[in-house]
Amino acid sequence: MKSKCVKELMVPLERYPVVSKDATLLEAVQLFERVQKMRDRKRQPYRAILVVDDDKKVIGKIGQLAFLRALEPQRNILGDMGKLAIAGVSADFINTMMNHFQFFQDSMADICKRARHILVKDVMVPIAEHIEEDATLGEAIYKIVALQTLSLMVTRGDQTVGLLRLCDVVQEIADEMKHCDELN
Repeated sequence: MKSKCVKELMVPLERYPVVSKDATLLEAVQLFERVQKMRDRKRQPYRAILVVDDDKKVIGKIGQLAFLRALEPQRNILGDMGKLAIAGVSADFINTMMNHFQFFQDSMADICKRARHILVKDVMVPIAEHIEEDATLGEAIYKIVALQTLSLMVTRGDQTVGLLRLCDVVQEIADEMKHCDELN
């Protein structure tokens, strides 16, 4: 059996939720709720919204972690805690830092009121990596693992055509594993 390629597993751009960089976080949340209700039930739920510029070019995404990070007014101080952990910074040090800066001390109501007006462009994760639509599943797995990412933009030349999600890759591998015994 021939290995599948990225375009067979990706979610096409036209089927993925997209929001303008100038939208508010509230508008993004409302869109996210609408698309979850309309999604193809055979696929995993959406976990991010793609962000486009004025020319409708994909420039970033806002996923669940970016959404939560946006709630903290001092979010820029947070930086990328994941990279600190990978660099060997201890959990105790990170906890001490969190206590020192007193993150998330406001009431949830105040945090949510403030977050409603945050612009998506201020909290999105810029798109830095991509994979070609004709790349093999093996290449995609390697890139996802090496970059420790939940998704990759899929391109055809310099045009974005979809999103390859970790959950879809894992589902494909799981399905293949279940059928391996049947083939032998």
